Amino acid sequence: MIDLPPPRHVLCVGRNYAAHAAELGHAAPKSPLLFWKPVGSLCRGGEVALPRWADGPTRVDYEGELALVLGRDLGPGTPPLPADPWEAVAAVAAALDLSDRDLQKAEPQWVRAKGFAQACVVGDLAAPPRDPADVTVRTWKNGAKVQDGHTGVLLFPLRDLLRWVHGFLRLSRGDLVLTGTPEGVGPLAPGDEVRVEVSYADRAGGDARAEVAMRCVEGPAAPAFAREGGP
Repeated sequence: MIDLPPPRHVLCVGRNYAAHAAELGHAAPKSPLLFWKPVGSLCRGGEVALPRWADGPTRVDYEGELALVLGRDLGPGTPPLPADPWEAVAAVAAALDLSDRDLQKAEPQWVRAKGFAQACVVGDLAAPPRDPADVTVRTWKNGAKVQDGHTGVLLFPLRDLLRWVHGFLRLSRGDLVLTGTPEGVGPLAPGDEVRVEVSYADRAGGDARAEVAMRCVEGPAAPAFAREGGP
């Protein structure tokens, strides 16, 4: 049992795999592209309700990821990082970053696109990998493998990312860092079942894995914005 406080922040790294950036029509970023998912978007899997916006139908994609769980505070005002910044990671988990592609394009701030209820699906915590550059991330949709990535090809390796974030951003013990998704993302519909598995050698050298699964259902209709008293 890994005993950590609940997260106060969920920090995410976008387009950390060059092939994923390319499949979305983007150039590989020159520096890490960061965004937040609110803690109110967290869920443990099982049934996940897809939003129905008053704007009309939109495309919501799955993105399988490796999530890091911090074992100490990071950032200005906290103790220096150890020589190996990977020691700041106390656990990992398999995760799904659900992303509304249409709203990402329509709204520069990704609050709705990335932050709707149940948009961050995180499985049980597992012991951290011995080597953060040797983790496999795989996703299955309705029994077919759709993503097969490896952290050895990350644009922004995880040790370097932790060291960089420590220089300017305050994070707390128990916070989550989602590290990016491989190529192979795709749309979701009610009835779809998705499973993500991360596999690696743990710090003792044994085979380890973490996984999370969800089944999509149709969510309640979200209301349109309305000014009280009319226009």
